[in-house]
Formats: sequence, C-alpha cells, structure tokens
Amino acid sequence: MTDPAPNPAAYPPLRRSFERWQQRHPAFNRTPGWPIWLAALILLALGALVLLPFALPLGGPETLDPAALADDNGLFLTIEGEVLYAVHAAADGPTIVLVHGFGGSTVTWRETVPALAAAGYDAYALDLRGFGLSEKGISADYHPAAQARRILAWMDAAGLEQAALVGHSMGGSVVAYAALAAPERVSALVLVDAALSSQAQAWRVPDPLIDGLLDASFLRRWTQIALRRTVPDQFADLLRDATFKDEVLTPDLIAGYERALRTPEWDLALLGVLRDQDRGAPPVSQLQTPALIIWGAEDRWAPPSEGARLEQFIPRAERVELAGAGHLPMHEAPEAFQAALLDFLKRTVP
Repeated sequence: MTDPAPNPAAYPPLRRSFERWQQRHPAFNRTPGWPIWLAALILLALGALVLLPFALPLGGPETLDPAALADDNGLFLTIEGEVLYAVHAAADGPTIVLVHGFGGSTVTWRETVPALAAAGYDAYALDLRGFGLSEKGISADYHPAAQARRILAWMDAAGLEQAALVGHSMGGSVVAYAALAAPERVSALVLVDAALSSQAQAWRVPDPLIDGLLDASFLRRWTQIALRRTVPDQFADLLRDATFKDEVLTPDLIAGYERALRTPEWDLALLGVLRDQDRGAPPVSQLQTPALIIWGAEDRWAPPSEGARLEQFIPRAERVELAGAGHLPMHEAPEAFQAALLDFLKRTVP
C-alpha cells in the first residue's frame, strides 16, 4: 500500500506555522556539526555542576538542636551574639578553664573536669566557636587570636575575673594568645601537646584552594556534601591515629566526640577553621605566666621534640612527658596526666 500524498492543508495549525518558520530560516534545517554538539554537552555539564549540588541532600548524620545533645552539667552562654557551650563542675577553689584542640570538644576533658573538682578547683571545659556544641557557621573569625578573645569575653559573661587556662593541641595556641592579651587574667598556663610553631603549619591548606571553595557557592555546596558523606565515616579512624593506646577509645568516648557532627553547619565551620588557621605562631617567648608543658611521649602528631623546644622559648616553663601516651594523654594516661596537672596548679595558682 502506497503512502498517501502529503496534504499540508490538513496539517494542524501549529505544524503549518513551524514549517513556514523553517522555510524562512533554512540555516536551522541543517544537522548540527560536532562543534555544536560538543558545546551543548559542555554547557549541559556546567549546568549540572552548578545546579545539581543544590538539588542533592547534604547527607550525613541527622542534624539536631545542640541543646538536645548537651550534658547534664552543660550551659550555653551568648557572648556578643555568639552562643558558646561549656560544662561546669563547681567547687570553692580557683577557677580552671580547659580548651580542646582541633576536632575536640568538652568531651576531651571528661575525665579531667571531675578530677579537678574533686581536688577543690572550680572547673570549666569550653567548646570554642565552630566546635562541639558551640555555634558554628562560615562567617565567624576562627583564627586562634580571635578564639582567645572569645575566651576572655566568655569569662566576662561567666563572671570569672581570673582563671588558669589549659589548652590541648590547637587549643594551646588559643590559650597562649589569651595569656598574651590579658596576662593579669591568666593565673597559670598549661600547654598539652600544643600545636604551635611548626606543628601549626602541618595542617595548612593552600589559601587559593580554600578561597575557591568558599567564594563559589556551588563549590562550597559540593564540599559540604563531600564532608558530610566522608568525615563521619573517618572520624573514629582519625581519633585512633592520634592515640598510642587505641583501646582507650571506647564506643562511648567516640560517640561523645562525634556528637559535634550532628550540629548545624559543622561542615561550614570546618571550612572556616581551615581558612583562618594560624600562619605563624603566638610569640610565646613573651609569656610571663607560669607555664606547664605536658606531652605524650609517643605523640605522632606533635613530636615530643616540639615540647622540648617550647620549654626553651617560654621563660617560666616546666615540662612533663607521659610515657605510653600519644596525642590524647588526658585519655591515654589519665592518672598521670591529672597528677602532673594538679601538682603544677597546687604550686602556682593562688
């Protein structure tokens, strides 16, 4: 059976209009060549790269209000519009404020706080901005000197005129800046496996990379997705890499550290911390506060030689190395750590 002859008069009006347009624009009737197809594919890929991340869920653990994750002895204070979290074990003696390191929180001091309170010290452990249950986000200044100013402002809000400051790893740099900024408010300084000088550079991320991830919204969103889908799975392994005695990392302790990954915008805070990391080191040779340097003898992240070097730079420093402990001596050798800390405080804090 032969095909019927074309009958344009019987076509629908829309088809007749399209065919008349094709007759007036014959250039569009030609089949596109490979450059056109390549350009179309490139545009399609760029569109997906820019738009797709905003259509994808961020993933990762369920986000909760930090108040739902707080400890029984936890407290939230708002300082200059920022919410900071701390735990407090009250006693009648001098005040001690403990500050965690990179990836840490008040959980870092969960054995230390009650030991200090039992010895008569009024003990606080503080979550820095961007960590633990404190407020996070991308817009804050996370440089250690800025974090030090927050500690002093937090002390004002908590009604603390003076305190001994204990800083672990990155927190060592923070408390050193605080002691330099307000020596009259810091009765003593304790640096625990402190990430100062060369160790501060070990975590350095190239500025152009961080700036690119933060400046382009779609790249920032892709980075958030990547962080939320990888960091929770790797967090326990990072803790084990920091310790010499992996057996101290019980499921309960790991879960305590991981609760920060359930708070809003922890991924953006991580990017902000990497953006604002210290490019140098606080001038510790100018410290006049009595100082104790505690170091894990088996620390692979911050070698004990760094502690020995700090002792030479800080005018009024003494140093203790704890055998069999890595970068987390407060967990790996709690009794020896607490004994060294309490002995120093007894001799130096009025």
